[in-house]
Amino acid sequence: MSDYQYLDVKLKLRDPESGTLNQVFLYGCIYKSLESIFGEIGGQTDLELLKLSADHRRFLVRIPADFLERVRIAIALIGQYQGVPCHFQVLETSATPLDLE
Repeated sequence: MSDYQYLDVKLKLRDPESGTLNQVFLYGCIYKSLESIFGEIGGQTDLELLKLSADHRRFLVRIPADFLERVRIAIALIGQYQGVPCHFQVLETSATPLDLE
């Protein structure tokens, strides 16, 4: 069994022309959600953004398997990205590395 889980996530913005998709903003957005929901422990979740496709608004995240449920909840509850209403959709979860297709 893998020690890590991989998530393929898509960002859907209310105004698709708004916002700049980059790793720094995504990382901050996810960590802010983790910390606001799970407190200090949530903010200590190990999370790595592996790939990013700004054109398709998709990214790959690697997390320890033990934190899968916590991260999925935090991602699902994010309602804004750079002040723009949004929805994050987890397209796929896998114990093996994924690739953006």
